[in-house]
Amino acid sequence: MLRRRVPIRRTVPLQRRTPLRKRRTRPRRGPDRDLDYLAWIRTLECTVCWQPPGGAVVIEAAHTNVLGPRRIWQKTSDYSAIPLCCWHHQHAPDSYHHLGERQFAQAHQIRLPELVQGLNSRYGRQKSRLSILSYEDSHDR
Repeated sequence: MLRRRVPIRRTVPLQRRTPLRKRRTRPRRGPDRDLDYLAWIRTLECTVCWQPPGGAVVIEAAHTNVLGPRRIWQKTSDYSAIPLCCWHHQHAPDSYHHLGERQFAQAHQIRLPELVQGLNSRYGRQKSRLSILSYEDSHDR
């Protein structure tokens, strides 16, 4: 066991190298975030192939632009997410990320605004601040 010959003097209290983070005084900017909602989405079956989660099937929460457009370097609101297996979300040739939102919905005959609204009502969330109808108007052009 090692011993010090001279004891350490504790005259000045130690200072933090990194300052503590200040509490937010204003409300958070940006889209709504809810980790519990995303966890609930991942317990549902895939919207396309109806496979339940578990085993080799991994369900992911795919963020859509139904509740409003996203900003640069930001995802949309978590309340616009839909459940998709990893195959239909990212990997398949007809996946959400390969086709894009509009073509994906057409290819799989999914009405995204109604699906998102149904998921939100099943979760018990009230309507979003943004109208889902404005999504349909902006994407019909």
